[in-house]
Order: sequence, then structure tokens, then C-alpha cells
Amino acid sequence: MQESKFYQLLCEKLSERYTRETTIENTLALLEDQFQVEAVNALTPALRSVNDLQKLKQLHLAAAKVQNIEAFTQMLNE
Repeated sequence: MQESKFYQLLCEKLSERYTRETTIENTLALLEDQFQVEAVNALTPALRSVNDLQKLKQLHLAAAKVQNIEAFTQMLNE
């Protein structure tokens, strides 16, 4: 059975949206595990405003390695 172009596009967009949201949530969880929740909450809106999935993936990897929240914030603002 061949799926319509609309259905394929819809599935692709939903998958991308799910991946984006999951990456953001996982990044926040990593940061909250390492740093004060208040500091993480302060940068949450900026992280949620990132639409580039590649950048979100890079930030997720960085969240596991950064020494302090300021370093992560600097990467987020680049």
C-alpha cells in the first residue's frame, strides 16, 4: 500500500517534533542532575526556542560534559 505524500509529510513532521521535544527534555534532565534547578529553569526558555535539531543534539552532548552552567549557557547563545 502506498502512503499519500501528505501522510508521509505529516509522519515526518511529527517524528521531527517528537525528536526535538525528547532531546530538549533529556538535555534539561542532564543539566538538572548536575546543576541547581533554578539555574536550569532560567535557561529553559532559551533552550526551548532552539528549532535546529542538529544544534539541540550538540547541546545535549555538551550538557553531559560541561563543567558549569555558564559554559552551557554560552554554547546555547552561540
